[in-house]
Amino acid sequence: MPINDNEVRIVALAGLPNWSWGDFTQHPMQTTNLMRLEPNGWLALIAYLAGPSWVYQEPARYDPVVETDGGGQRVGGPADGTCSSEEGISEIHDDMVQYLADAGVPAPPPAVQWMLCLPDGVTERDLEGVCLRAARDVAPEDHRRNALEVHAALRVLLNGRMSPLAW
Repeated sequence: MPINDNEVRIVALAGLPNWSWGDFTQHPMQTTNLMRLEPNGWLALIAYLAGPSWVYQEPARYDPVVETDGGGQRVGGPADGTCSSEEGISEIHDDMVQYLADAGVPAPPPAVQWMLCLPDGVTERDLEGVCLRAARDVAPEDHRRNALEVHAALRVLLNGRMSPLAW
């Protein structure tokens, strides 16, 4: 059982978790300190890696498009900002599934977004910063390596805040 951050990081870099999207509840574990993870590849990756101990799923809300990474990852809706097109929603899901597949993560259910329950002492900014720093030295097209680095960073951030059996 890992007991310090270095051991946690080594274990996390050895492989991605093997839970399924079906393990994520549809009921909040808590009602405060929630971070919305919209339906796109990067945020779905974070949801999966944080895992069902920290994340629950809910129906997606398709808001107007926001560019997140300069690489064209869409958040929330088709490029023209409309939200009613089934084709647009399907395209968002297909893009997300491909991104996750490249990282070695199973496809999530359609029309779902995630809510991450932030532990006491961790802010959205902390979580985002840890994930971005973990991925910064990895080639953007190396989604698998990015996933392993983000997984390790999340595990270190959450070390001591969750049961090791949960990951």
